[in-house]
Amino acid sequence: MIQVAKIINTHGLKGECKLYLYTDDPGHRFEKGRILYLNEKTPLKVVRFRMQKGLGYAFFEGIDSIDEAEKLKGDSLYIRMEDLPETEENEYYYHELNGCTVKNEQGEELGTVTDLLETGANLVLRVRNGKDSFLVPFVDAFIKDVNVSDKVIVIEEMEGLR
Repeated sequence: MIQVAKIINTHGLKGECKLYLYTDDPGHRFEKGRILYLNEKTPLKVVRFRMQKGLGYAFFEGIDSIDEAEKLKGDSLYIRMEDLPETEENEYYYHELNGCTVKNEQGEELGTVTDLLETGANLVLRVRNGKDSFLVPFVDAFIKDVNVSDKVIVIEEMEGLR
């Protein structure tokens, strides 16, 4: 399962939940009728969703009062991996990249992707090898091949990278 949001508060008196989102496609993840899973267990059906000031606001079936919504504060919402839409060629979900082994073009293992950083310009991979780590911009100049099924990323290792 993939976490898509955290319930951070209530909104109003009729059970609306205020959400901090961990998704790039809230329109799809929270479309009417979508089944999400509270803390990876309890199914919740989306009745209505809207965005406001970068946060999500959702009504869920069976949550009809502020008291019921209050009980959900701090809980996380998940979507099943099989409910994620297919990616385009050369597009990847973060969970597919995280944990990948990074190798240079000569096949030398350089480390493992432990974090993904959004810089605004492009995604950056944090690659850790023991106690040391280095950053690799996720751009064509560095990334030569991504094989998510084998969990391997091949990079062009430029001088001074690590």
